[in-house]
Amino acid sequence: MIYAVKHNKVNRAIYKANEDALTSAIFERFMYLPKELTQHIFTEALLGSIPDLDLTKFKSITFWPNWSPEDTTNTTRVEPDVLIRTVNQDIIIEAKRYDAKQQSKTQWKNEIQAYYNEYSEDEKPLVFIALGGIHTTETENITVKDKNHLVYKCTWKSILNTVQNIIHDMELASNYTNNNIAITKILQDMILCFELFGFSTALWLERFIKAPQIQKQSINYFSTSWTN
Repeated sequence: MIYAVKHNKVNRAIYKANEDALTSAIFERFMYLPKELTQHIFTEALLGSIPDLDLTKFKSITFWPNWSPEDTTNTTRVEPDVLIRTVNQDIIIEAKRYDAKQQSKTQWKNEIQAYYNEYSEDEKPLVFIALGGIHTTETENITVKDKNHLVYKCTWKSILNTVQNIIHDMELASNYTNNNIAITKILQDMILCFELFGFSTALWLERFIKAPQIQKQSINYFSTSWTN
């Protein structure tokens, strides 16, 4: 689909304005990456540290689940953007189209309540991430079912920057294998998605004049045989 948009086979203006299309374009590609790399991207991109976040024990991802609105301010359904289920925790991601001032605390509370409507018997820790649309960068605390829940923040731009840094490090690696090239192509498609949605993907000049320095963590990527 993204190449159809790139070559104007799909109406780019309609595609670019669609919040759900952005969410789908980026998170579908997360599904194709090694779990360890997805873990690293989120760890680096988040604006606050989530204790015990572990996306390497991924079980399933659901886009726009349809949950009961009982005890919420909604009348027909509650529909978060993404639910990621792992062995040890569940993660709700509420995504907004732009990076500033679109998130709503009422919506957060509704989605957490609706999650408990569906999964209260599982008794798993719940992580809530507000992606884009943030009013502040600080982690916030809200109360649902007499329980405090932290809302962690992330921006699309921070994900974009993290992906660009990984591509840069991988391209500098001395053992740039076919496996790494395949992963880089997925990451480059993510960059293209951001570009089609109007994000600036230009690299800073310092990227091109800085002496090559590969982070130790990146070298660990290349010495590991990733499997999905």
